[in-house]
Amino acid sequence: MADNHKTTVHENADRVIEWLLEHRTEFEESGVEESSLAGAVGLSAAEITEAVDYLESHEDLARFSEGISDPPRFLLKPARGWQATVARPRAQSQAGDAV
Repeated sequence: MADNHKTTVHENADRVIEWLLEHRTEFEESGVEESSLAGAVGLSAAEITEAVDYLESHEDLARFSEGISDPPRFLLKPARGWQATVARPRAQSQAGDAV
């Protein structure tokens, strides 16, 4: 069961990466609101949070708080691993690759 969940998180992270690559200019320049990804990528808010947690832990992206709010709002921007993500061939790209 745990392996199935891990695979799902990796697949969701890959979907987020693909969307960010398609919207690379916006992501790299002004950032993307985490809350906007659920509708854009077609995942639930919980799945997006889990995928972003995973990508953040692998330094593909970073969360920046948009101030004090309830619920909290975060802006996503590239982190130091983003350029390696961009450079990987898409057919071989896996958000779960060792970083």
